[in-house]
Amino acid sequence: MRASSFRYLVKNGIRNLWNNRMMTVASIGTLIACLLIVGFAVLFSINVDNIVKFVGEQNEIVVFIDLDAPEGYSDTLKSELSNIQGLGDIEFVSREQAMEDVIENYLDGDEALMEGVENDFLPESFRVKILDPEHLDSILTQIENMDYVLKVDAPTDLSNTLMNMRKMVNTFGGAVIIALVIVSLVIITNTIRASVFARRKEINIMKYVGANNAFIRVPFVVEGVTLGLIAALVAFGIIWGGYNIFLDAVTSESNTWLGSISQNLVPFEQIAYQILGYFLISGIVVGGFGSAMSMRGHLKV
Repeated sequence: MRASSFRYLVKNGIRNLWNNRMMTVASIGTLIACLLIVGFAVLFSINVDNIVKFVGEQNEIVVFIDLDAPEGYSDTLKSELSNIQGLGDIEFVSREQAMEDVIENYLDGDEALMEGVENDFLPESFRVKILDPEHLDSILTQIENMDYVLKVDAPTDLSNTLMNMRKMVNTFGGAVIIALVIVSLVIITNTIRASVFARRKEINIMKYVGANNAFIRVPFVVEGVTLGLIAALVAFGIIWGGYNIFLDAVTSESNTWLGSISQNLVPFEQIAYQILGYFLISGIVVGGFGSAMSMRGHLKV
């Protein structure tokens, strides 16, 4: 196909959008709504993952060393713990520190109650931050199999709750995205189909004079792709502005729990290109595929 013919077909496709402007506006508006819902679902899912990860990292496991462990074995155990992926800061707790914790946490700071009591019955331990709550069970298994590990205390219930929450949000978000993609395809298909139906006689004449299917199909594909691109760009602008307004409102509440959560929300600029790419690709694919579907049956003479 010559460049001049292609330019003519592209102009023809854009002209068709104007000629059917009522359907065009309605289709773009509906597509924008679909993309906005998809975009906010993606943002919500990303932020939930980030918050779940942050909350998980605030938890720690406590590794108690067996009372019969050789003197100085804590250094060896710390080295072994450092080699496990998914663990963060490792803090050693001596018997003296353990005694101070008992007095502070269980005896309201009354040292007299423990006067004359030796700390030999308290094991040394490590407090270890969790970087990857999703693999907590595997991490616990590795630690429990180490020599001279007396016991491991871990927030397994909280970890399982966080992981279930993440899976639920991701599953729900995926279902919403799939449903809206189908809705968008139907909208694009019906819009182009209306344009095809209005020009069915012209298409028949073009077929009779020898125009091939590609020549006839290009203007309608241009319509669909243009609809998708316009909707993608407008939706991207709206979601950018709306998300930043939301972030500003949340971060202003610095003295509330929302303020602490806002510290772990993802800035839009960090994922802007990713969202824009998804929107543009979705617009092109959905628009082009919807146009191809709408042309079936009309190219047969």
